[in-house]
Amino acid sequence: MTKQGSPTRILALFCFVLFLGRDSVSAQASGPLVIQHQSHRVYVGLRITSGKNQDCIRIVDSYDITIENSEIGPCGGNGVRISGGSNIQIYDNYIHPETHTAKCCDYNDGVVAHRTSQIIVQGNVIAYSESNVEAFEKVIGLTVIGNFLLNPRGGNPSSRGQNVQAWKSSNVVVLNNYALSSLDTTKYLYPENQEDSINFGIGSSFLAGNNYITGGHSPSGCGLIADDDANSVQFIRNRLVDTGECGVSIATGTSQLMDHNEVLDRTPVDSPDSGNVAMVVWNQYRREPCGPVTVTHNIATEIRKDGSQTGFQDLGGCGPVTQNGNTWDAAAQEMLSPPETKMPPPLIPPQPRNCVAKSPYSTRTNWPPCK
Repeated sequence: MTKQGSPTRILALFCFVLFLGRDSVSAQASGPLVIQHQSHRVYVGLRITSGKNQDCIRIVDSYDITIENSEIGPCGGNGVRISGGSNIQIYDNYIHPETHTAKCCDYNDGVVAHRTSQIIVQGNVIAYSESNVEAFEKVIGLTVIGNFLLNPRGGNPSSRGQNVQAWKSSNVVVLNNYALSSLDTTKYLYPENQEDSINFGIGSSFLAGNNYITGGHSPSGCGLIADDDANSVQFIRNRLVDTGECGVSIATGTSQLMDHNEVLDRTPVDSPDSGNVAMVVWNQYRREPCGPVTVTHNIATEIRKDGSQTGFQDLGGCGPVTQNGNTWDAAAQEMLSPPETKMPPPLIPPQPRNCVAKSPYSTRTNWPPCK
């Protein structure tokens, strides 16, 4: 889904200091912020909230903008909305919109971008968004690295529901993130309503590598998916635990690679429409070309409710599919169990930029905390 939400006009209040050749801007406990037609600015130590239908931060037609070491949320709209411009850095923040709008789309994303280029989202804790990171139109060069992504609240068909989604975009790298979707409200403020955890569509040059992905219960959702017309997709060295209906899927597209992924799924979805398979290649969009697909050195299984196991299925339409060095089903289960010791989750956030984001979920102690 790639429908657009409409931004609203927001006021800003801040003070300026000279810092490393760029303007450094800081504020505490302020309302929403607009950064428009600006360049070479660092915004640090912010505490931003917003009212109904207001984005917490809007970055419009601006260049070389950094938002770091800040708390953004709750927000009546999106956490950070980026449109136009280029070279935007979002580092080491706690971003939590929390508002939920039951219509599509992009009313309450964590970080959302369109018609822009060269964005880095690193070391953040991003929680309780429609989609936690969303690129939905003409985004060229998005890097999402080392973040903790928690409980997207969208969900098909009402709204998006991804930890990371990139459509109509190119040169997208999603690396070393911890994506968690849980229904446990004793641990988390809001339960997840996830469709897919990481979803790519209508574009080319996508990489998802070394991510830890767990949770999800949609009857049509996957942990990782190359969706409609997603080409040159590489899924490499990801670890997926209990992602429900599907672990990793190639649903269409050309020149696709699934290599060295580990998938252990013990939470099949009880729905007649669910495939319940760890890894699958299947041209779901017959109007689009699919293949070739290379499937190498993966270890994967899904344990269905009847006790049968399905590590991999080739359901057709994506030939040729080349397989080599894979381990499926019971042998894979033995290699990956118990996941608590053989596939442990990373610390939170997995890869900070400068400091560990101040959030209720941060567990990393070998880096300095953000202040």
